[in-house]
Amino acid sequence: MLTESQIKKDLSAGKFSQLYLIFGEEKMLVKILSEQVIKKLGGGELSEFNYHTFDMDADIYDINVAVNMISFLSDKNIVLVKDLNIDKLKAADFKALMQVVENIPEGTHLIFSMPTLELSSKSAGAQSKKLIAFIDKHGSCAELTKRSQMQTERTVISWAKAGGCTIRGEVADYLIRCVGNDLNILNNELKKLCAYADGREITVEMIDELCPKTAEAKIYDLFDYVIAGNADKSMVTLHTLFLSRIDPVYICTVIAAAYVDAYRLRAGTQSGLKAAETAKEFSMRKPEWALNKLIRQTRNVTTIALSRSIDEITETSQKLITTSVNAHIAVEKLICKLCVISQDKSDE
Repeated sequence: MLTESQIKKDLSAGKFSQLYLIFGEEKMLVKILSEQVIKKLGGGELSEFNYHTFDMDADIYDINVAVNMISFLSDKNIVLVKDLNIDKLKAADFKALMQVVENIPEGTHLIFSMPTLELSSKSAGAQSKKLIAFIDKHGSCAELTKRSQMQTERTVISWAKAGGCTIRGEVADYLIRCVGNDLNILNNELKKLCAYADGREITVEMIDELCPKTAEAKIYDLFDYVIAGNADKSMVTLHTLFLSRIDPVYICTVIAAAYVDAYRLRAGTQSGLKAAETAKEFSMRKPEWALNKLIRQTRNVTTIALSRSIDEITETSQKLITTSVNAHIAVEKLICKLCVISQDKSDE
């Protein structure tokens, strides 16, 4: 399996495959890389005589006809097939498709691109796996997975620069936390922010004002209020989550993760470890600024209070899963208890 950079390197060197398969969970990258392949193959001169496109409803016979066409006004015949669900093809159609890819005539380049279809090498069915294996051996096959937090942050910073603005690393991380790490969504939100900033630096305040937050980000807002002992804002935020139909069990899960991270950081600090060292020890996938923020947030909360909070969350989570309690009322009671516990200094 080739990486995105390997395919780009081959394209820049004029090294073209007759078969391409580009798929994976990062749909924006799939779309962009597919377009780059077509642009390089076409040399800027695409026409109905040498460029043929098919969608998910394509007939294998029509694809075969296009693949075997003699190109006019160009030395390349380019065929793009988008979002063809290989595993839903009838056995006879899949057999016919494999005959097409196994007998590509000279001068033809066949590209399978999955810009919206969900396909991964792990979840692929038998037919998809066979096609992936063949193209991986005889052509160029790339699975584009989610980028790491650092890679995504760098992408956001570069997009901001291209939009005539600047954004600091910690603010880029905050944007990712708020809207998620899907590049399509991030790109759309950053365009909005760049238009608003109009050449200025993008700030956290701008993100809060303009960008809708994911459910997880809203729950972290709830955690911020709870850990500060602000019961009023905690209740308002919790009811907003309920109105958005966020599962109470999911709310408990995210809150629990925040408390566990806080407890681990406290234990690491008491052992003389830095935040980054503690994160590495416990495989915590958070940027350093987020870890330091969590340490600051919980500075006035005692270690025993953190431990008691985790016990309360665990007890409520178990009730939600194993009994028929009213989930909304149970989580409301939990949040009230957590607010009280966060301000309890009796064990100091």
